Amino acid sequence: MENVTPFAKKMGYNDDQIQDFGIFLESIEAIMEKADPMDWDRNEVHLKDGKVILPGNFEALLKELVVENELYSWFIPEKLGGYGYTNIFVSGVMQLLSYIDISFGIMTGISLTVMEPLVRKPTGLMENIVENFARGKNIGFVGFSEPQAGSNLQNVKSKSVLDGNDYILEGTKIWISNGGYANAGLLLTTNEVDGKADGTNVFIVENPKELVCERLEEKMGLHASPTAQLHFENLRVPKEAIVGKPGNGYRGVLERLMSMRIAVSMQGAASMYRARDLASQYAETRQQFGQPIGQFPAIKYKIDQMNIQVPRMLKFAYTAAYALDRFNKGWIPADVGATGPAAEEQAASLLPGIAMRGLAHYFASSSKTYNAEIAQDMAYDATQIFGGNGFVAENEINKILRDIRVLSIYEGTSEIHDWIISRSMAAVEMIPTLKPLAASYDEKTLYEKMLYLRFPRMENKI
Repeated sequence: MENVTPFAKKMGYNDDQIQDFGIFLESIEAIMEKADPMDWDRNEVHLKDGKVILPGNFEALLKELVVENELYSWFIPEKLGGYGYTNIFVSGVMQLLSYIDISFGIMTGISLTVMEPLVRKPTGLMENIVENFARGKNIGFVGFSEPQAGSNLQNVKSKSVLDGNDYILEGTKIWISNGGYANAGLLLTTNEVDGKADGTNVFIVENPKELVCERLEEKMGLHASPTAQLHFENLRVPKEAIVGKPGNGYRGVLERLMSMRIAVSMQGAASMYRARDLASQYAETRQQFGQPIGQFPAIKYKIDQMNIQVPRMLKFAYTAAYALDRFNKGWIPADVGATGPAAEEQAASLLPGIAMRGLAHYFASSSKTYNAEIAQDMAYDATQIFGGNGFVAENEINKILRDIRVLSIYEGTSEIHDWIISRSMAAVEMIPTLKPLAASYDEKTLYEKMLYLRFPRMENKI
């Protein structure tokens, strides 16, 4: 809670609300003490007779968390029967879960992403679906990517055609996290009118029997997380299932992607928190030449750099979550990174809506890229500290190294975010007092220097 509390107070939460959430986090931690991520990694999720089978006690813990403890109800607005906690609190849960296992964080986190657009302007149908999430009856998926539409989601070929009071959907989706296991999710399609594409639509679907899991991908890491290819034909949904306005689905996708990018940022920060802890413990106990290897200058330097880097990664993730919370409230303040008298009031008066959106995307993309890229190099060094033991699959550091490789790829590659950050700088420059988070530190860490070698345009921008 130490990372959540200062941002929660800025958002107006009182001490009792913050304390209640801290108690809830303790209950999650108690549940996750029974987790066995290495067993999940070895046995893997698999497809049997068309059904996705989760490994070990993964499913039992999932049900304990989302059904018995009603995880999702904490993040549903009070007007819909929830507790109304926001993205900074979601980040607290994602930090705890991803520290233990990113796959578990993915399984739970995507449901929160699916709910986010549903609670903004809910129809009766959407309220029912949200209520099923609150009760733990739903697990979420997001069906956007297609063979020809990854970063460029405007290029989707799946289609939806209005037929009376319903839409008929058909298409194929790939790389779908939670696919085949989850039962409620978002589908992005073209909006076909008179045989021609007229924008895109996003639909919420629940328990669609026409949605078939054709295969699960075999991956380098995240072995407990199903990544599926889904196919659907003649999937009929009511008009009320459309999220946003017909033909305007892509813009809604862009807004949704911010929370997903922040989730990936937290996966990077939390997994490196874990990698740092494992490497430090190993360096203290592993003896070579009559002393712990942590006393050798090269090893000590790496661990010292990790100790500096991990808090910076966590701050990036929480700052981005806070910025998104502010954006969802209608504006972005300067106090996410600025200094000076009346900085927040100045930001409010300077920023038109389009600039606020640009600033929100800036923080989401900066946080995601910073943590995802730095995780690659930190995981490499943590594995190196383990030496030969780090190369052996039975050691957890090996699993972490494999799991985090995707962080700089999914939810937008780092190269795409490099472009988004550059496009967002116009919004940043509208606030003269805003100082990029990484640029606010006196010295760059080893890992920051490596990031800027790969992406020189990001230096002094994030």
